[in-house]
Amino acid sequence: MVTAEGTRWGNWGRTQSCSPVAVEAPTTEQEIVRSVRLASASGQRVKAVGAGHSFTDIACTDGRLLRLDGYDRVLEVDASTGCVTVQAGITIAKLNRELAACGLALENLGDIAYQTVSGAISTGTHGTGATRPGIPAQVAGLSMVLADGSVRRCSADADPEVFAAAQVGLGALGVISTVTLRCVPAFNLHSLEEPRRLDEVLDRFDELCGANDHFEFFWFPHTDVAQTITNNRTEAAARPRGRVAAYLDDIVLENHAFGLVQRLGHARPGWIPGLARFTGRMLSRAEVVDRSDRVFANERLVRFAEMEYAIPGHHAVQAVRERRAMIERTGLRVSFPIEVRVLAADQVPLSMAFGRASAFIAVHVYWRQPYERYFREVEAIMDGFEGRPHWGKLHHQAAETLRRRYPLWDGFLAVRDRLDPQRVFANAYLDRVLGP
Repeated sequence: MVTAEGTRWGNWGRTQSCSPVAVEAPTTEQEIVRSVRLASASGQRVKAVGAGHSFTDIACTDGRLLRLDGYDRVLEVDASTGCVTVQAGITIAKLNRELAACGLALENLGDIAYQTVSGAISTGTHGTGATRPGIPAQVAGLSMVLADGSVRRCSADADPEVFAAAQVGLGALGVISTVTLRCVPAFNLHSLEEPRRLDEVLDRFDELCGANDHFEFFWFPHTDVAQTITNNRTEAAARPRGRVAAYLDDIVLENHAFGLVQRLGHARPGWIPGLARFTGRMLSRAEVVDRSDRVFANERLVRFAEMEYAIPGHHAVQAVRERRAMIERTGLRVSFPIEVRVLAADQVPLSMAFGRASAFIAVHVYWRQPYERYFREVEAIMDGFEGRPHWGKLHHQAAETLRRRYPLWDGFLAVRDRLDPQRVFANAYLDRVLGP
């Protein structure tokens, strides 16, 4: 295990940083146990960190920070059940490659593949699909290193109360060591991207969500243009883009050209509406058939700050229209598109989709631009729909505003009190959203 003293850590979006007493890089479960026991004995707090893609300070600590980059192996593949057990630090990208080699895949994924599995489930990473579950609901079991250094292994059959809480545990219960995921046979997706008028998309929103395995759209503020994305399972053979076409689309257009637009908007905010209209005219139709994880995941080279809320699905259209009216009313200049996705209800206590089919609406701001006023305005709209913030994305909610939005809130806190009464795994973020 590698230990570094006095190292400063910062997240991907450059929205958070901290100065831990030590940064450690365990490569075995026993090394995680040793770190937690040492911290507990020294009166220090402990946080585990993956890829650092959370925009909140959920991973920050002034105690010991455990980097799980080197703790990233596939441990077991059960071909008869499709269950795969992995170490917590494995990235989704590496997991996807390993699963594909075994003829398996995850049923639903978000569009970021460099997150770690433990980070993705701890913050509720989801993906899109009106009848599909998010990543936490695909977890069949997990193990955690608790504050006393013991290892708790749990599933729906073994210690179900702890398991349910740990599926989206916010890092508040322990350090996740291993995760067992329910996988499905590998499948291809037929992906179609095409621009449409926003009002047409909103008028047909329920139809589009119901007719496709995975549906989402991006609306470009200051325009009437939305880019729709439909991904559907297919038995057709893969027809991936060639390397040159993929590079031009994913890297040159979606990252370098888009990054240039963001830099111009930062330098000349008054140009943003015109740049948005220009971007909208550049959108085109694209069609591909490829392995599911290659369709789900995107390369992200342009840094940004992000806020995302989950609201009851039937309020999605109204919420988007209210955001459009808000941008027009306030005169805000918004250079990033607004992303809208959907998800089936689940029964994970702190999942944003707990107990209700949900629409997820995300807003982004170029990392050099101020975001406070825009995000506050968006949050006010989301509060009107009893919105639940994404745990890894910026928001201003606290325990007193969140409790009434999660029916099993008190049960989660009871599990936390039992597993970590001394708050070894607490930090400023958890003090705010769960209470000290």
